[in-house]
Amino acid sequence: MTVEHPFSAHWLSDMEIPLANKFYRTHKFRGKARRHDPCAVIRNAQQQIVACGYLRQLTDAQLLAGVAVAPDYRGQGVARLLLNSMAEACDQQTFTFPYRHLIPFYQSLGFVEEEVDGQPSAIVDRFHTYQKQGRDIVVMRYQAQAKPNA
Repeated sequence: MTVEHPFSAHWLSDMEIPLANKFYRTHKFRGKARRHDPCAVIRNAQQQIVACGYLRQLTDAQLLAGVAVAPDYRGQGVARLLLNSMAEACDQQTFTFPYRHLIPFYQSLGFVEEEVDGQPSAIVDRFHTYQKQGRDIVVMRYQAQAKPNA
């Protein structure tokens, strides 16, 4: 028997991006989605946004950023639902900078840790900027999941 969870994943339209930024401000997260950057949210049964993430479009790459879950919804699989729903828009030029303690979680979603050197300059520059802010982060790249018998 499958249990229906009360969460649903949605891509926001450009006009809805301010809803994501209101979520970030309300919960004091650093993220800020921009118009035209694909932005996904998880809504609860009352249609409130409880998680958010976006794909920042960069030269030669895209950065999965702003992944955040409202404190009351952590530990319920919400981040996994969000990132799995966003995977359709990810390719081998999709990077993310998770905190070191989240490496196993991101690995379980198809990301692999990469060396900083040799990555697109937009990724390297941004990574070094975040690192200088004292963040204990790593560079990870999305690897498309191999399909059986492909």
